[in-house]
Amino acid sequence: MKLLIVTDLEENAEAFLSEAREWAKKFADWVWIVHVEDPDPAFIGFDAGPQEVRDAVAKEIRSHHRRLEEEADRWREHGLDTVALTIQGPIIETILEEAAKVEADAIVMGAPSHSRWHDLLLGNVADSLIRQATCPVLVIPGGK
Repeated sequence: MKLLIVTDLEENAEAFLSEAREWAKKFADWVWIVHVEDPDPAFIGFDAGPQEVRDAVAKEIRSHHRRLEEEADRWREHGLDTVALTIQGPIIETILEEAAKVEADAIVMGAPSHSRWHDLLLGNVADSLIRQATCPVLVIPGGK
């Protein structure tokens, strides 16, 4: 089974990744751990010049990718063939495209940690993936 593990690298990411790794050890042959970066930097409009903006975004993306590579190393130590991917783009579309590209049998993600008001106003990634994915989506509850 090929799994696409989606992480936002937020505060609950470590617990989620640990739980997802235990689940993957039971079922997966191949694992892709994916983090999607926003397509545009959140601080556009500040006085910093374009090169400073690009440098700051690139530094943050490299930092996130290093974290994913360290996580992938832990998964490999448990005998899982694992690839770490940091991709910049629209979150839902990028996850769905990557799942199709690697022919994932399932997408695994953590439950959203936002308030219900946030979800009502902006929706959430889990709901969108469940509705749009062509493969099963496993949502692991928070706090596990």
